[in-house]
Amino acid sequence: MATTDLHVDSRLAPGERIRLRERHAGASPAAAGRAVLFVHGATYPGAMFDVPGTSWLAHAVADGYAAYALDVRGYGGSTRPAAMDGPPERAAPFARADAAIADIADCIATIRERADVDTVDVVGWSWGTMTCGGYAATRPDTIGRLVLFAPVFRHRDPSRLQALVGRRGAGDPEALGAYRTVTMAQAAARWDADFDGDDPARWRAPGVLERWFDLMCADEPAEAVRAPNGVLLDLAEALDGRALYDAGAIDRPTLVVRGSADATAVRADALGLYDALGSAHRQYAEIADGGHFLLLERRAPALFETVSRFLRGPLDDSDAGRL
Repeated sequence: MATTDLHVDSRLAPGERIRLRERHAGASPAAAGRAVLFVHGATYPGAMFDVPGTSWLAHAVADGYAAYALDVRGYGGSTRPAAMDGPPERAAPFARADAAIADIADCIATIRERADVDTVDVVGWSWGTMTCGGYAATRPDTIGRLVLFAPVFRHRDPSRLQALVGRRGAGDPEALGAYRTVTMAQAAARWDADFDGDDPARWRAPGVLERWFDLMCADEPAEAVRAPNGVLLDLAEALDGRALYDAGAIDRPTLVVRGSADATAVRADALGLYDALGSAHRQYAEIADGGHFLLLERRAPALFETVSRFLRGPLDDSDAGRL
């Protein structure tokens, strides 16, 4: 299996580049005949999909795809603005959904050429469902099938909104600062919150947390992940009941999927997204005993297989329903 890190020029911001990881079997990505792009969430870069031992990219390659994962500019190995080298309070939040959608467009153009395909299947996770949804609503001709995993769409939740941006940030976006940092202890606490006091070992295998977080820090100067804060403003919109994109404009076959224990992508919001989709071919699925980080948990194989069945399966009128 060949792995290459590409660097795609941004058309929105000349001089800036987007890292795009490519994995494929055979002599070239075009040999697969189909391609899938994975798009990350609000905090962690595209390597999230390629953690050793639970790599969704590797699973997709085994399923016959040329598989890709991007880093939105401001994340991972993509261009980082100078503001990330100084104290966060010295600059305003950046990397909103519109910038990420431009990065998705640039990467899909590159994938279509490298893999010699007309359309690319797309999988978005968490905030990545906002950016992929926005892309699919405006550029449908380049997408084959769409997966919105652990979606955040529009679900008014004042308490979560307050926890997300704080009292000052809600009224003054610049008070959030340009970026935030996350240590492994903070990441573990955030992940474990879905388990509701249960033993984390029941949900994730030994060593996964450490392997994952080491990979997340590979492009960082210290043992903490830096993430742009523009995404917090996007998430705040959703938690205030306002969608960032028109789900009714999405006419591509779409799967909405979440872990049943996910406290971030809640069931009511996921079902609201499912109902709002314009596609006649849409499915809704839940994976039992899965949290927001399901792609790294013990139940990840069930998620991967559910998505694989949707991406490779035939479409007919019976697909317009819940699994």
